[in-house]
Amino acid sequence: MESTTLIYEDIDYIHFWNISGNMTNDMDMENYEEFLKFISLTRIIIPVFYGLIAIFGLLGNILTIAGIQRHKTIIGITKYLITNLAITDILYVAFGVSFKAIYPALRFWPFGDIWCRIHTYLEYVCYFAKICTLVLMSLDRYIYLVHPIRALMLRTKRNGYIALIALWSLVILGNIPFIFIAREVVIDEQVKVCSIHFEDPSGFATYFFLFSYLLPLIVLILLNGHTFRVFLTGTSPTGYTNGDLIQLEVNKSVTKMVFLVVSFFAVCWMPLQVIMLYTHVSKEKHSTVSFASISYAAQCLAYMNSCINPILYTIYTHTLRIGMALITRSAVERQDILQLAVIGN
Repeated sequence: MESTTLIYEDIDYIHFWNISGNMTNDMDMENYEEFLKFISLTRIIIPVFYGLIAIFGLLGNILTIAGIQRHKTIIGITKYLITNLAITDILYVAFGVSFKAIYPALRFWPFGDIWCRIHTYLEYVCYFAKICTLVLMSLDRYIYLVHPIRALMLRTKRNGYIALIALWSLVILGNIPFIFIAREVVIDEQVKVCSIHFEDPSGFATYFFLFSYLLPLIVLILLNGHTFRVFLTGTSPTGYTNGDLIQLEVNKSVTKMVFLVVSFFAVCWMPLQVIMLYTHVSKEKHSTVSFASISYAAQCLAYMNSCINPILYTIYTHTLRIGMALITRSAVERQDILQLAVIGN
């Protein structure tokens, strides 16, 4: 017998709606009324909050791409990877987050079966493209710091293009099955939802958690842990020209930025991943306002990650500009720059 689960990142909206129309056996009248108030409140707050995430995510990442392209000290693979990550965030908030506001606001899917399949496919493509880009960024930093000689041969524009083409080819082809397993479903005669069908939703939840979060996170921890250890214990070279020192400051800033981007991704997505894994594997119906509130908060935190990255890029470029100014100025001028930086912060 076929069973149905909603798109993995989504909260179990169907269960919530059924509660709003029918009081369950384990829910007294007071809790039932509290849940109805909660549903009414989220129909306003959640769409507004998701709308703000989408707006700031789009604007922030568009400005990031423009800024990175104009930053002449950022060259080669680094520029391509940062730009690619910003593109994945733009696509995710456009095709993912923007449509997440529909269920709390309208309580049904209004766009039909075809767009349901396309929307689901694009959402997973964007998510996995983001994961793969983070792995490539961490691998790039690892090669640069841990294997500097080999980096001269591997970190070329040609290899950067090949890596990005391979990345997008993998996620575009690998997520094609979602086009066929996603569909518009009618429940309770009138209500339509965009859902994914599985014989075993708990099995999908487990595999998705492993391959979309846990295993990539382990790879990211190993790469960034070793990279950051080399970064912290390494000694600064002497006898370098100003141009060499500027590039050194660039690479230090990039390494710090990659570490922060990976760290924020892990923290932002962990609560939602854990909650969805627990919900689908346990197969329990959690009809409490507290659990629903935690679920919504976890979802918002995960989607806010697309807005946080542009902030990290801004901090990184600000630090980079100060570092380059310090290298290319005299001792007196350096002191003035530091004082202005302190005042500015």
